[in-house]
Amino acid sequence: MAYVDPNAPSPTSGDYTQEPNAPVDQSKSFLGGQHHPWRRLFARTVDICTAGFALFLLLIFAFSATMPEQAAGFAKAIENPIIASVVLYLIWLPAEALLLSLFGTTPAKWLFGIRVAHPGCDLLNFSEALNRSFLVFIQGVGLGIPFVALFTQLFAYRRLTKTGTTLWDTSANAVVLHKKWGVFRALVCTAAVFAVLILMSALNAAGK
Repeated sequence: MAYVDPNAPSPTSGDYTQEPNAPVDQSKSFLGGQHHPWRRLFARTVDICTAGFALFLLLIFAFSATMPEQAAGFAKAIENPIIASVVLYLIWLPAEALLLSLFGTTPAKWLFGIRVAHPGCDLLNFSEALNRSFLVFIQGVGLGIPFVALFTQLFAYRRLTKTGTTLWDTSANAVVLHKKWGVFRALVCTAAVFAVLILMSALNAAGK
């Protein structure tokens, strides 16, 4: 039986609004235009570049401490930005799935006012959340390969704006709830995005 958060907001109550055309009871009145593709993209980027990157560094440290000989080869491999990007995403997948199954959100999703759940607001279980995260990795970010991601993200954007849902949400029977933003949240989220952009620029400069 899936865990139900008794404190979770219903899809159409409180400060949360639900994407229209999502696979839920269409007799309910949802606010229009609540797709928020950019909010979702920025939240995922902040998650990966902060929490995901922290896990990435932790893995490198553990690898170096336990298998120093193999660590040198691993360090050489991740000098390739594409390989490093793929490894970073793969490290983040189970962590994201665990957080979604426990809380329905992740650090950046919480900051951006985003919640993922089943219709009715019962949380995804771990296997459902992991499957959803894996499909995001393939269908959303194109295996973390920049050139491929350009096309997969464009397709996902067009589908979300036209149908109100994504392939990975449909597959997991998940809906995405968005909290209404105030000025303070908007400023904090904007600052978070700029901080991540600065971090990525600094890392790219350091890697040259």
